[in-house]
Amino acid sequence: MFKKNLYLILITLTCWWILLSYVNSLDLHLRNTYGVISRVVIEDRSPFTNIAIYLILFLIPSLVILLIDAALYNTTKVKFKLQQIKVFFIKIFESKTYLPLLLLTLIGCWILNATQPMMTPGLVNDGFHYGEKIGLSIAFLNNPKNFFNEAYVLIHGFGLNVLPGIIGFYIGGYEKDVAASFFALYSQFLLAIIFSFAILFELAAYISKDNKWKVLFLLSLVYFALYNIILAPIDRDTVFFIQAFLTIRWLRLIAESNFKNSKNLSFNFIYPGLIGFSIPLSIFYVYDRATYFIAIYLCLLGYVAIVKDKRFFIKTFLISIASLLLSSLFFSFILGFNFLPVSLSQITYWAKFSGLFTSLPYPTIRISILEILNWLPIFLQSITLSILLLKLRVECFGFGKKIQVFLLENGVTIFLLLCAMLMMRVALGRSDGGHIVSPGFFAVFSFIVAIAKTSSIQNIYTNYWFTTLTSFIVICSFINLSSVTNATDIFNLRNYPLLAQSLLTSTNSELINPQYQEAAMQLKEDIGTQQCFYTLTSEGIWYRIFQLKPCSKYWYLIYSTSTSSQQELVKDLQQQKPRIILYSNKSLGNGIDGVAKETSHLLVHQYIWQNYRPYKYINDNWFWISRETETELSEILVPKSNTIGFFDRLTSLESNNKLDVMASGWSLLPLAQTPHENAIFLTYNLVDFPTDLKLLSVGSTSIYRPDVVEFTKDTNSLTSGWNLYFNKLNLPLQEKVNIRAWAYNATDQKLHEIPTSSPKTMEGQ
Repeated sequence: MFKKNLYLILITLTCWWILLSYVNSLDLHLRNTYGVISRVVIEDRSPFTNIAIYLILFLIPSLVILLIDAALYNTTKVKFKLQQIKVFFIKIFESKTYLPLLLLTLIGCWILNATQPMMTPGLVNDGFHYGEKIGLSIAFLNNPKNFFNEAYVLIHGFGLNVLPGIIGFYIGGYEKDVAASFFALYSQFLLAIIFSFAILFELAAYISKDNKWKVLFLLSLVYFALYNIILAPIDRDTVFFIQAFLTIRWLRLIAESNFKNSKNLSFNFIYPGLIGFSIPLSIFYVYDRATYFIAIYLCLLGYVAIVKDKRFFIKTFLISIASLLLSSLFFSFILGFNFLPVSLSQITYWAKFSGLFTSLPYPTIRISILEILNWLPIFLQSITLSILLLKLRVECFGFGKKIQVFLLENGVTIFLLLCAMLMMRVALGRSDGGHIVSPGFFAVFSFIVAIAKTSSIQNIYTNYWFTTLTSFIVICSFINLSSVTNATDIFNLRNYPLLAQSLLTSTNSELINPQYQEAAMQLKEDIGTQQCFYTLTSEGIWYRIFQLKPCSKYWYLIYSTSTSSQQELVKDLQQQKPRIILYSNKSLGNGIDGVAKETSHLLVHQYIWQNYRPYKYINDNWFWISRETETELSEILVPKSNTIGFFDRLTSLESNNKLDVMASGWSLLPLAQTPHENAIFLTYNLVDFPTDLKLLSVGSTSIYRPDVVEFTKDTNSLTSGWNLYFNKLNLPLQEKVNIRAWAYNATDQKLHEIPTSSPKTMEGQ
């Protein structure tokens, strides 16, 4: 009965696979609208469309099952043919020739279909994230030998932050480098997916060498079902997955060779060499994954020292270290001998500061299907550890098995669990959906391998193979049908070459944000004389648009996290003296995690406010221009001015742990003053030192104030209101300060004080 129900479900799913592409595009048109105007009428989509979709999916599978059943019981000839078809499929799924061919075809089809969305270059419009990939390419191409001497701070590594842009220029030139760079990013992502399946192949061979293709089929179905739910390899994982593949293969071969009878069995030591060579490669590619693998490498050496003899360990150690040194020399000759020292110093920098500015609270954990990503990877790691510990207690302390033998038998499982634990650092360090998914791959398959190695399940590949395969297909389809069907959607593959051609033939002007291009055109003459550029919006795309190197190694403002790094950035700006800078726009980089850049990087902004002034406002991009000479703050402040306006109040807000404060008021700017020169400033000073002022915040008049119109009898004052924000952490600790407001006057390029009825005081925290 179980088999019959299983086949009913399988036939229904098969019908749905065939029908879904049709029903999802079904669109029945209206015949008579009776004068009604509504969304349905505008879209010309009949309500009967939904009914038709339901009936097709409801009835057709039942009719197909009924026809098959009738044919089986009423027609001997048909029954015989169906039996032949079943035997044919069983032979394919049992064959050691056709099964690998079929499986590789399905995996290849799935990879190309699943990665097609990555071929659409929507990321290019994200100047923050895509800018990280190509923003420094100009700096490298202009002077490759000096690049690492500049010590630009890379949040990921050269392989992700610089290499795609370089490849883009060599392939696409200056007209199509953005598209070519994006294709390079896609290729990195594609390689991560490919090597994740290479890892699955090694795991399949580790679970059952004789039935590895059958095991790989089941593991692949699990992968398909859980993709983009709790596992999703990305471009940052590429080299780490290559290293994981090499390590798992080597551990498997070590375990297999140990159980051979011949003590003189020659072992291929190419894997320790490749693993050693990969370590500088991983530092070149991505810093955090490189650090994780260095920890794994040290554990690997300890593992070999325990499970193998002294001679084997020494040979492994020497080969891997020699290969590591050779790889270091190779990269140093290509990139310069500062490559490794600079990279290691940046790893140290991020280890010290990254958690203080990128960390997010881990989501509240609830055992719910809707929140499965938040808890399942941790849950599976805990179960895997429990399985290993129980197995250790029973086998070693119960039956007297040697620890070395236990470690040899379970080395791959232990390695997978270690990878999952280290990748949890990504999830715990930046706890949003895109990062919590990082340990999922290793958590899932460490658990599966642990189960497979502890259960007597070898007979499922012989006696119950077809039923097992059918069950996996059904279960995995219910979990994520759209992903599973990517493996069989051959018709969708025809879109792949079209997408690739469309991407690679796209010009920069077609891909880059048109508003950014317009801003660059308007500023072409102003920027033309600059040797470098700087943006406070943390968008690397601007360096590519202007084709200028950054004016500081902290080319993203958010990378200058500490007080000392902000002081370094200010020093760089003082030395380079860029004439035009981009002060702000509406991009992500203007406030990370709800904290405004003026709050998180006040030192840098104080320098900009004092030595630059508003210049042009183009498509929400606010550009500032340097003053002719560096000035003291006191030189540009005009207290007790005749500015028309009023500083109303200070209000403590609930946001950011009740540390945010809003200053409110209104001000009438000179009529001749253009909108891009609309700027209101705040300063603070200790109550006992009224002349020692420091800039605190900036904003613009834009708030509707009908009360001001009534007071001034001037309709131009309707949007004269302003709300400026600052954070108490930027004030002297537990000191009372006066807050004062100032309006920028473009005529004399100075800040004129806005009147207030009484001093506005606040205490720092």
